[in-house]
Amino acid sequence: MVLVEDSIVRGTTLRNLVRLVRSGGAAKVHVRVSSPPIIAPCFYGIDIPTKAELIAANKSLDEIREFVGADSLEYLSPDSLRKAVDNPENFCMGCFTDSYPAPLPKEFDKKMFGAGTSDQ
Repeated sequence: MVLVEDSIVRGTTLRNLVRLVRSGGAAKVHVRVSSPPIIAPCFYGIDIPTKAELIAANKSLDEIREFVGADSLEYLSPDSLRKAVDNPENFCMGCFTDSYPAPLPKEFDKKMFGAGTSDQ
């Protein structure tokens, strides 16, 4: 069974889905994600949790695969996403790269970012 997911945020929904298809008889479950890993919050209109809640910000690809219970897991790369969109220079990749197109307001609390992220 190949599951195609648009994105993985926390991983809990996908883990339940993998369990469901296995209980239905799937011998192997391969997951393909049509976005890069979400490693940072979005500040431009999409409700994405803090870094602490984002599975890809805190786990390796193998750890995510194990967490969701898949036999394999692959994401679309940021470069492939840029190639797939019109005007990639106008496409925000902040949640995938942790690099935002504009400085973030100082009122965004450090806990939104977690350790290791610099102020912009």
